[in-house]
Amino acid sequence: MASQLTDRQARLIISIAGEPGDERVGQAVAEFGASDAVERWESGYGADAMCKSIYRVLNSPLVEQAVKSLNSVRGRFITPVDEEWPDSLDDLDTAAPVGLWCTGNGSLAEISNQALAVVGARSATAYGQRIAFEIGMQGAKESVGIISGAAYGIDAAAHRGSLAGQGKTVAVLACGVDVAYPVSHRGLLSTITDSGVVVSEAPPGAKPHKHRFLIRNRLIAALSQSTVVVEAALRSGSLSTSNWAHVLNRQIWGIPGPITSATSAGIHAGIRDNMMKIATSTDEIFQEFKSPELPMQLGLLDGAIVGLLSGGPKSTHELALHFGAEVDFHDLQAALSLLELRKLISLSNQGWKLI
Repeated sequence: MASQLTDRQARLIISIAGEPGDERVGQAVAEFGASDAVERWESGYGADAMCKSIYRVLNSPLVEQAVKSLNSVRGRFITPVDEEWPDSLDDLDTAAPVGLWCTGNGSLAEISNQALAVVGARSATAYGQRIAFEIGMQGAKESVGIISGAAYGIDAAAHRGSLAGQGKTVAVLACGVDVAYPVSHRGLLSTITDSGVVVSEAPPGAKPHKHRFLIRNRLIAALSQSTVVVEAALRSGSLSTSNWAHVLNRQIWGIPGPITSATSAGIHAGIRDNMMKIATSTDEIFQEFKSPELPMQLGLLDGAIVGLLSGGPKSTHELALHFGAEVDFHDLQAALSLLELRKLISLSNQGWKLI
């Protein structure tokens, strides 16, 4: 059966059978391709637990049930070949999700293209919730998406701030997108889907488990250009998001609190240990999202490249074919590198594109 699967079908099956964040699964998909990886597991090659899980999924109505549940919330399953797939997830390498279950009217790729992760304590103080709300509001004003986990406290305040400012926000869940968790946030999650996205790598119907909260934090970090931790105790799970952001070479901000506050102790330690940059104002956090002024004049080759890319992404090969013998290939590569350094273009899965 597995040999007849498309890549999308195979990834959907793997997403149901596997556990989010399993790098052994990611390595197998990277090495053999999703369809062949499923076939190998079905034939008994690979980790015993995954072989059994794949067999169970292929010989049960689990796939049909998941798709039915996804349809009930007007959701979609996206993979790396889809336009909505964020390029930033590639930074996770073999820890990247094989696919994502999404619901909502927003585009995950568009929102995460310029986004800030806001995380912190569930048992947040009034001060922390106010700051998180204000950050969400300013994100809306600056056209910066807010990425968080829809939990109590800081997460919910950040989402609500973004929504209040008519911005776009993404909730990354540790359960299925058809499962409201916490239950009291059903209304919040529904409002997020009006213009944003609710996303999970766990299939519909999946219940939240403790380890899934920690695993999903890598997605929150990867979907954002920077992370701000508003409140976190010394052993807070929110610090795992900042740890992932550090691994992914993202900027990490810490909101300072009273030195007597246990809720801010994890942030103070992060600032002390140079793991976080102290945020002295919300304006400072959003400064990096300000668009750099375009140079008044570009060279002939640079301008030609920018003009071509304004029509959509193009690979280096496509650009080389366009210019032909008129432009030396090494000169083209040098021009692309310079434009990338000037933050005018970036390299994506589809090729070079304008920023």
